[in-house]
Amino acid sequence: MSFNKRFNNNYPEFLPRLLDRFSDLTHREILLCMYLKQNYSNQEISEKMEISRTTVDIYRHRTRKKMRLKRSDSIISVLNRL
Repeated sequence: MSFNKRFNNNYPEFLPRLLDRFSDLTHREILLCMYLKQNYSNQEISEKMEISRTTVDIYRHRTRKKMRLKRSDSIISVLNRL
């Protein structure tokens, strides 16, 4: 079973809620959110997405910006509330 199918089975409402609130996220930013929702570390995310750790940081920054999060806001907390 693919990652997307397993994820959707475990969190069936997550993607619709994420896209409803943050419709301008790119495919890669959505994938990042999916990994963060499952508590993957940045290192694990970089390996799974086959990108550098720096690129993961850039995706996180852009995603936080699109979500209009303050520095004190946790992206993981926001994702866990969806």
